[in-house]
Amino acid sequence: MERRIQEAQEGGQFEDLPGRGKPLDLRENPFVKHEWRLAYRVLKSAGFAPDWIELDKTIRAELVECQKLLEDQLLWANEVLSSKADKDEVDAELDDMYRWTIARYTEQASKLNKKIELFNLMVPLMHLQKYKVRIVEELRSFRDS
Repeated sequence: MERRIQEAQEGGQFEDLPGRGKPLDLRENPFVKHEWRLAYRVLKSAGFAPDWIELDKTIRAELVECQKLLEDQLLWANEVLSSKADKDEVDAELDDMYRWTIARYTEQASKLNKKIELFNLMVPLMHLQKYKVRIVEELRSFRDS
């Protein structure tokens, strides 16, 4: 193949091509259908991205929030346990916060999983799909911590 290219170059077949010697313009996404390219260019120049990319940003942010909820609860529980307060009061307070945290996390993660399902339907390439949050496993790990 290289020999054919070299022969073609020596024969002058590529000498008169438009844009010769200039870098390729790769601003256009070659995977976008021709009739949608103008719309994508307008969105991009206005600072927007396709819906699935915007949804991906939202999912990532909400996933961090879910993880932070559990991490903050663990930090708080360690502080309460290290305090010299009455053991019965500490146990009751920890139990209340544990229930609140589980309910809040389950609610947030369930909403997040719905967004992930929608994202997986929208994303143009299958390898870009996301796994849903494994709520039961995450809460089991949280409980064990």
